[in-house]
Amino acid sequence: MKKNAQVATEHISILKRRMERIAGRNPSWGFKRTDYKRLYEYLSVQLLTFLQDDELFELLVFTDHNVTGKQEESLDAYLILDQGNEIELKLFQFKYSETYKGGVSTKELYAFVDRMNRVFLRSDLQDEKTLEAFAEVRMAVDEARKTNRRAKRVRIQCYYIVNGQNVSHTDASKVDEIRQYFAADRQAYGFTFETYGAIDFYNLVTQGRVPIVEETLEINTERSPEPYLLHEIGPNPNGMPIKVLVGFANVNQFTRLVDRYSNNELFELNVRYFLGTGKEVNRRIIGTVTSDHSSWFGFMNNGVSITADEVVVDGSRSGGRMRIRLSNMQIINGCQTVNALYHAKYSTDLKDKFQGNSNVMVRIYEIDPANREFLDALIIATNSQNAIRPQDLVANDPTQIALQRLFAEYGVGYERKTGEDLPGVGYSHVFSKEDAAMSYLGVIEGQPSKLRNSLSIRELFGRDKEYFRVFNLQGDSADDDYEDAAKAIGKEFTPGSTARTRALQIFTAWAIREACKGKIAASKNKNIKGALRKGTYFVAWLIFIAEAGVLTDHITKQAENDPSPNSIRDLMTLLGKSVERYYAAASNHFTAKRAEFIENHGGNEDSALKNTAFTKFLTESWPQAAGGADLFDSKVSD
Repeated sequence: MKKNAQVATEHISILKRRMERIAGRNPSWGFKRTDYKRLYEYLSVQLLTFLQDDELFELLVFTDHNVTGKQEESLDAYLILDQGNEIELKLFQFKYSETYKGGVSTKELYAFVDRMNRVFLRSDLQDEKTLEAFAEVRMAVDEARKTNRRAKRVRIQCYYIVNGQNVSHTDASKVDEIRQYFAADRQAYGFTFETYGAIDFYNLVTQGRVPIVEETLEINTERSPEPYLLHEIGPNPNGMPIKVLVGFANVNQFTRLVDRYSNNELFELNVRYFLGTGKEVNRRIIGTVTSDHSSWFGFMNNGVSITADEVVVDGSRSGGRMRIRLSNMQIINGCQTVNALYHAKYSTDLKDKFQGNSNVMVRIYEIDPANREFLDALIIATNSQNAIRPQDLVANDPTQIALQRLFAEYGVGYERKTGEDLPGVGYSHVFSKEDAAMSYLGVIEGQPSKLRNSLSIRELFGRDKEYFRVFNLQGDSADDDYEDAAKAIGKEFTPGSTARTRALQIFTAWAIREACKGKIAASKNKNIKGALRKGTYFVAWLIFIAEAGVLTDHITKQAENDPSPNSIRDLMTLLGKSVERYYAAASNHFTAKRAEFIENHGGNEDSALKNTAFTKFLTESWPQAAGGADLFDSKVSD
């Protein structure tokens, strides 16, 4: 029997360094760099949700009495995400040990999940005293639904997080029993739960993934002759797989796996994510599996191709099925199929039509991990690509590499990969490519409304025109030329004045944003502090508009010189004066115009900040001497 991997000194060191980095990036949060208990909570949630620092601090709400003074039963924190067509309510319980020992208690896990299930899904059956402790969360969900009338449902996701070991192999079957117990609720309401330990977060930090544990698929065997093919090839000199199995599996097994591995770990060898329900092929998949002909699905779909380091076939059968154990499984073809099935099962409009009686053909290959040549050929042959997050996909772009080297010459650390140890030491400032893109888009391009939409932020890294425009290091060119220009940058690219100009523009936008964040955090006016925090990019943009001429001239002159830390020091001096000169006026202007816009157009502050019309409205009476209206026309587009 396999033993659980132990939390080692290496894991703890990497996690602590990452937590210290969060504290260092966000001094306004008020956490010491060694406050690991609190920082572990923020780090774990950020790794699971991919929220940026500002979003994370704004959206994660703690309810535990040890933190807030309020008695909350089982629930430590919650987070509400508006995903457009649905609201996600994420519920957290944290267990922290200074020694990183211990692990997941299945008894406590069940108590937490059962409590959340009864309070948030079966509240009509609970007494008022039970519900009182969770009134704040329930009210927050109601407010989110009022804000987004298009959201057809609320998905409830529970996270049991420890800084010791995740579920032990001996307790894995108990957790599976708990999953089965709540299976009906998952189908009706999208209710799920997951457990995570320190090694999971270590792997998310270093690899961007949670390793897939040994998983089990059940192959149908109820018909005779055998309705599956098992081809035992064994080790061979021809580079073929060791074992191949073809058969049919019930579709519910794949929706379960998508629930468990919610960060696309199943599709790492499949370049494309789910392309959405708007694609014709996915509409057909959903249409078939939710129709009267759902039993036809397995014969009309191309199926799912899976690779594994080891495939163990359990000879015993139960209920017309045979168990197949898979080590390090990957779905190399079938990402669209599996995710379309998941949508059909959990969509509010379709869940009543999804009967779960459909099967899908599976092809399972056991491939020696050293046999990379065959694996690569198989992936190409099955038309798969590598599925990673858009921002990770561009991390090795020559443009990103060139920017990292250029910023290093300025004495600035530029993180192009999540959690990487930057080359060199002694950086005056450190920020990420995500910070760079959002700051440039919001402060230089004048599109802060886009940054209130998490989906827009992720789409920015989809390697489309907007991405190439933000990270354009080769000067003005037609839109159609952006991608070609970026691809033309090779490993030996030497940044010139044009590239230095863009780098300094990015840094300027980020530095103004950071200065505004610090001003807002230091404000003692609690009535407007929260609203200003949400409007950070708007306020920063107004300051840039007011000083655009001065800043642009300075950047142009500095870009003519070789990169030097002195350039950043001079620029920071100028930016500090700009923020001091205009912050009060810009924040007051933002507050007044936001209230006026809501009064004229209705809605609330969140809907106003997402509206591009508000962005334009904000500049209409901003002093002409600051370049307001004229600059807007050239910097903002709907």
